[in-house]
Amino acid sequence: MRNIARGIAASLLLTLPAWMVCADQRPEFPDAPYRAQQPSAGPPPAFRLPRVETFTLSNGLEVHVVTRTTLPTVQLQLVVPGGSQLDAPGHEGQTSLCVALASESTEKLERAAYREALADIAATVNTWASRERMGLDLAVLKRNLPQALQLWGDVLLHPGMRVSDLMRLTAQRKAALAQQKSNVGGLASRLQPVVTWGATHPLGRVTTEATLDGLTAESCRALWQARQLPKGARLYAVGDITRAELLAALKPLLASWKGQAPAIAPLPTPQFTPRQLFFVDVPGSPQASISVIHLGPVRTDPTYPAISLMTAILGGGFSSRINMNLREQHGWAYGARGSFDFIRGGSAWLATASVRIDTAGPAIAEIYKEMERMRAELATAEELNRERDGSVGALQAGWVTSSGILSRLLSFDYLGLTPDDDAKMPARWKATTVEQLRAAAQTFIRPADASVLVVGDAAKVLPQLQELTKTDGPLAGMNVIRLNAEGQPQ
Repeated sequence: MRNIARGIAASLLLTLPAWMVCADQRPEFPDAPYRAQQPSAGPPPAFRLPRVETFTLSNGLEVHVVTRTTLPTVQLQLVVPGGSQLDAPGHEGQTSLCVALASESTEKLERAAYREALADIAATVNTWASRERMGLDLAVLKRNLPQALQLWGDVLLHPGMRVSDLMRLTAQRKAALAQQKSNVGGLASRLQPVVTWGATHPLGRVTTEATLDGLTAESCRALWQARQLPKGARLYAVGDITRAELLAALKPLLASWKGQAPAIAPLPTPQFTPRQLFFVDVPGSPQASISVIHLGPVRTDPTYPAISLMTAILGGGFSSRINMNLREQHGWAYGARGSFDFIRGGSAWLATASVRIDTAGPAIAEIYKEMERMRAELATAEELNRERDGSVGALQAGWVTSSGILSRLLSFDYLGLTPDDDAKMPARWKATTVEQLRAAAQTFIRPADASVLVVGDAAKVLPQLQELTKTDGPLAGMNVIRLNAEGQPQ
């Protein structure tokens, strides 16, 4: 038996790879000589913009096409002006709900049948609504584009708007609201727009369970038909399709689609009030969410290259000053960030972190300290080179995939830019100096004007906030304004 066992073992060894049986093979150790020096990065690839062809259909729809033959896929995105800003007071959330309802079914196909039809051709059709826009998307293999366009077109021109789907989506939205209001992070993201834009501003009003009630399928149909009109809308197509192919496919599909949506009034002036300290109570929470907020520049500001690099150093990534302070130096948070949230006509500075409940007050003070330090001191050459090289290197990545190209084109459209802006950015970043970073910080980082939103357990957080308002510091003299989950003063 012993000889048989030895024979089996020997035969197994013969079948193993050489590296597994070699007696001299030794593992790699962390102190191996080649690990002593970090590999140097090669030069960044030359930035190349894809060619964008633009034409307008007879019904007024503006079409932009980027032909890419690397993959046999096609993505479309129809964008129409007007999103949640169009919600009337007391009806917040209804535009988003109606737009979501549109892609649930068509007049011919109920939801299950419509989903099966899409699955049969491996296509996705989605509707969406943001603060100032709404849209209808399609992604599909090129060989299935004719069938997918028919299903996409049915949503556009003949959405089902069924009562059963509306009831289900409404219940889902209400459940999501309850979940959002049950934790500090969800409440903070819910109420940040209230602090930034104002409780009655179109971008600051919050959706509640009550504002979703009373919506009917017919009112959703009317909203869709009034807004989804070609003149003033834009269609973006990226993928394995040419201008001629797309034009030939769209002409018969959209022949009956005509009209121009009503003009959308410009957003009113933000109702931001400086030096306010807002607090929302979440009893028993082990963490506190803190947000430091003030208004910022427009995206088209000529000093944007310096603004973007300065923001990256201050709060943009893992190596940013705010994150290194709160996470690495003090161990109060898993992560902390700061950036400008750009809208069409402006922006808001938003520095956020979820911190250990007993460190909410000190964490706020440290964020203010980093904002002040950014204004007072020159960034180091290492910080500038790190963020500049990272920005230049990452720029090309945004134009590699079809979804990335769509995202960039839509962003430029929204912010009033052209693709040439990206082509110019590498040279503009390379010309930026640390003195320009400090000038940008002194102009656009304004801790003296900031307001603060804190969400957490009142028993543990309020004493910390009250201490901050009594001491000589950025929150000195502020009154604590308590808000409920709907953003209303208590």
